[in-house]
Amino acid sequence: MTRRQTVFFFAAIVLASPLALSQTTRPNRPVARISLQYAETSEDSAAPYRRANLTVHYDPPDDSRDVIRAVTVRSARGGPVVLLNATIPPHASEREFSVLLPAMSAQDSCNVRLLSGATADSPAIAKFETPVNWPAESVTAEAFLDPDAHDQGDFLPPVWSDRTLQLVFVIAASACAALGACLLIRRPAFRTAAASAVLIAAACCLWLTVGAKPIVIRKEIGPNKRLLLISCLRDTRCEVLPPHTVPLYYDMDEMSQDRAVVAAPGKLIVDLEVGRVRLFARPAQPDRPATQDGGEASGL
Repeated sequence: MTRRQTVFFFAAIVLASPLALSQTTRPNRPVARISLQYAETSEDSAAPYRRANLTVHYDPPDDSRDVIRAVTVRSARGGPVVLLNATIPPHASEREFSVLLPAMSAQDSCNVRLLSGATADSPAIAKFETPVNWPAESVTAEAFLDPDAHDQGDFLPPVWSDRTLQLVFVIAASACAALGACLLIRRPAFRTAAASAVLIAAACCLWLTVGAKPIVIRKEIGPNKRLLLISCLRDTRCEVLPPHTVPLYYDMDEMSQDRAVVAAPGKLIVDLEVGRVRLFARPAQPDRPATQDGGEASGL
């Protein structure tokens, strides 16, 4: 084969490759279609959360067998993650969910994740960023951003008490002395058994001493106990139950970094870190219409 024929041969292969790929591969299509819309309702008992309608049409490629087990929604500006329990098999009909979300801005954008597991940290089948428009009167970002609440209190992280630290020191010193005494035992088998017993006893005493003190510290503060102060002695995960279901942030940076999860209506799952204090507030109660005699209208 001459040099010219070789050049033409390789040029033909290069030109034919895109055509062959286009014939053998199927066009890409989205795994699902997502839409999020504000739900017009006069019911305001969940404020500062606002109700929206989330529509999910899950239509993956034919060879996919992944089942959606949960859906998470979070504002692109930050704040808590809303977790929805769902079971959506491939090619199922369109599903609609009613979800309570923080309305951070009139023209907001939310990150929606379709998950293969029932928890918020499960692997994602697909991720979307979808817009949602809130009426101006429905925006409640100020209810989550409250630097004054953080500045007005001396919120110091908890520390281990002096008594607990003294007990830990006494237990550790006693264990060291007992281990030193074990060295006087001549028979190796007895010496090993005695040292093991000392270590087990010391570990049990330390566990009982430290475990007697609660790891998560909760304290209601403010007028009418409006605020809930939560801190911890070691990194842990805890649940925040009603009525304190509104996380309060000092600024936008803290809001964007938060990973609190609204696992059910009125229940938050929060990851706590040592040295960091979290504040939560009661939802603002909606105003009730007054009757002609000045009293409150009673509900049925």
